[in-house]
Amino acid sequence: MKMKQKNLGHFFTVSMVISLILLTVIILASVFAAYVAPYEQAAIDMSKTFQAPSAAHWLGTDNVGRDILSRLIYGARVTLLSALVVVVISVIIGVPLGLISGYYGGKVDNIIMRVEDVILAFPALLLAFLFVASFGKSITNAIVALGIVYVPMISRLTRSLTLTERNKAYVEAAQSIGFSDTRILFRHILPNCVSTIITQMTLDIGYAILDLAALSFLGMGVQPPISDWGAMLEEGRAFIQISPLLCLAPGISIIVTVVLLNMLSDNIQMYLDQSQRKLPSFKKLRKMAGGLIEQ
Repeated sequence: MKMKQKNLGHFFTVSMVISLILLTVIILASVFAAYVAPYEQAAIDMSKTFQAPSAAHWLGTDNVGRDILSRLIYGARVTLLSALVVVVISVIIGVPLGLISGYYGGKVDNIIMRVEDVILAFPALLLAFLFVASFGKSITNAIVALGIVYVPMISRLTRSLTLTERNKAYVEAAQSIGFSDTRILFRHILPNCVSTIITQMTLDIGYAILDLAALSFLGMGVQPPISDWGAMLEEGRAFIQISPLLCLAPGISIIVTVVLLNMLSDNIQMYLDQSQRKLPSFKKLRKMAGGLIEQ
């Protein structure tokens, strides 16, 4: 049994290190796209259309001679940043609502939950379509729409955690001392919910990448000349038989990034949740990661 737990812990350590390294590479490439990308994302050269992968163009070129790899790197910046903003909006709104709903209960809880029930009654993408169609096609409207749609998910998670925490002894002790509800909520209850919220945030970034890609694919997200992975999929769809890499490159990028985020989320949950922890301490984890990198 101990051997199985040791092997399982080693597996999760390896997968966590791999996911962190690959995600770091993707993030750094997107942040420093101007220095990493071999060409400008909008550099058009009609004499080099639909070129096959070569030393000059590692992933080939598109229908107007733009380098696919460069567009992929620049598109990563828009995709990742947009997904992160979506999750930040949902957390800023959803976490306080969940804390208030779970802590006070009663009419406040009923009102917040019924409003969120209405939002959850509709498919997330459908609500985003309605919002974008009402206020105009743009990446900003798409981000705001998805941020609002994601609020009930993080809010209900926070509410369930707060319902568990509010009945514990430390909350009663804080109340007996005379601490304000705001201090109890944000300085005592919230820190005990952070590990689960971080795990959910990591998952939500993956979901946001998929939803934003869907919106851009349908023309509801980024607008030319800006592009992200979803827009690249839509542009390459018409030329999939001529140059499959136009679709395969952004499609594989989306799949790999979302899978890495899911792997990282699983490992974060197992590391931060003491009841499920099978990973070593941070010091041992750092030593093991250093050994893997040296190998």
